[in-house]
Amino acid sequence: MSEQLNRNSQENKKSEIEQNEMPGVFNGPVVPAIIRLAVPMLLGMLVQILYNIVDTAFITRIDLQDPSYIGGSGIVFPVIFFAMAVASGLAIGMSSLVARAIGEKNTAILNKTAESGLFMAAIVSVFFVTLFYVFTDQIIGLLGAQGDYFVHAKEYLVYIIPAGAVVFIMNVFVGILQGEGLMKYVMIGMLIGTTFNIILDPVFIYLLKMGVSGAALATTIAQAISCAYLFIIFIRGKSSIKIEFHVKNINTKVMKQILEIGIPQTLGMMLMSISFLLFNRIIIQIDEYALSAFTLTGRFDQIVMMPLFALSGAIVTLIGQNAGRGLLQRARLIWHNSIKIAILAVLVLATLMIIAAPGVYSQFTNVPEVLEYSVLQTRLIEYTFLLAGIGILAGSVFQGFGFSIHAMVIMILRILGFSLPSMLLFVFVFKLGIYGVWFGMMAGSLFGAILGFFWVESTFKKLTRGELKIRTTAIA
Repeated sequence: MSEQLNRNSQENKKSEIEQNEMPGVFNGPVVPAIIRLAVPMLLGMLVQILYNIVDTAFITRIDLQDPSYIGGSGIVFPVIFFAMAVASGLAIGMSSLVARAIGEKNTAILNKTAESGLFMAAIVSVFFVTLFYVFTDQIIGLLGAQGDYFVHAKEYLVYIIPAGAVVFIMNVFVGILQGEGLMKYVMIGMLIGTTFNIILDPVFIYLLKMGVSGAALATTIAQAISCAYLFIIFIRGKSSIKIEFHVKNINTKVMKQILEIGIPQTLGMMLMSISFLLFNRIIIQIDEYALSAFTLTGRFDQIVMMPLFALSGAIVTLIGQNAGRGLLQRARLIWHNSIKIAILAVLVLATLMIIAAPGVYSQFTNVPEVLEYSVLQTRLIEYTFLLAGIGILAGSVFQGFGFSIHAMVIMILRILGFSLPSMLLFVFVFKLGIYGVWFGMMAGSLFGAILGFFWVESTFKKLTRGELKIRTTAIA
């Protein structure tokens, strides 16, 4: 009798999954499906970019003649990126698993994803907060900060650390919703968080006279509000995956599958964090003004990269669900059309950014050297994001398949195999100064594009011939 009830429950769950499937995911034209998933994420990122610009403006206007404020907050970016790497690993692990399980109609996995993910997020949060509070000074010193740059870096870091713990938990919710294709809720969560951030920034920075500490505290509070909204989405049953708060739903085999996808993503992004640390140390040896410019342009480069990340999130879901259902030709069509959309979007945004660069950056700095470096970097680097996009999308295809090691390898070879060695060669051997840094970044983007494209194409051919199998979500 109990077996029959369990069987009926599983069938009801499968029926619920089918009812909640997004239209156009498994049939019909692929471009509308890509756009339907990418646009909500794009809009959320657009709001986030707006926050980054406003936040940068608030920080720089503490003292327009002193670049150590924006430079100090920028120098701790590798720490922030470390937290983002772990959170991204959780989100990608959850998203890939949920997407493939929906494609396979595997209810046994779906019933246990939320609690398993939240349990891991809680453990990571405690570790992260403890580690970075205990070793704050040592970490900032390792990042190369000195003088006023050290002071402002510490002021920012102390208040931004709790945001890392919040983001770990929030990205579990994000990963599930992304895997389901419910990106509109993620977008609304980003909008809520960004809105509160923009409102709180001037209050803490100027009204309460907290300076860069206030900018960090505003971010932490805003992230907590965004996380609370996503939690409410699950409580109200907007997702087909429930949070039941049952210990029995914390499953080691589910966690293992999340980690097998998430750890390579996290390691790859940690490598990027380390690369930013090394890039910062190389640049600060060239010119402190160049470091401030590198931080400033990096925030605006996100505008050009924004469509790439939106498409990346969309194709993890689309590739995962279609691959899970065995629709390989449709998955390949999604890959090809994503590249076309990415090239068009980046081409338009890069051109606009190059044209607008002098006027835009002059609003954020009165230091001629910082302005000159910022404009030069934009004019040299912006179009190389066309190449970077191919590598990013290739990694997302592999994550959709459940082959996250492949995505990590692309990232490692791009950074350690080409970007960093080229940078060191151009800067210290050919004495090209800051141009050497930029040329090194360009070399890495080119290599990543070539490797990513041909590796994905080869993988599709092997899957079609039966030489490879999509990673199944089944648990014993």
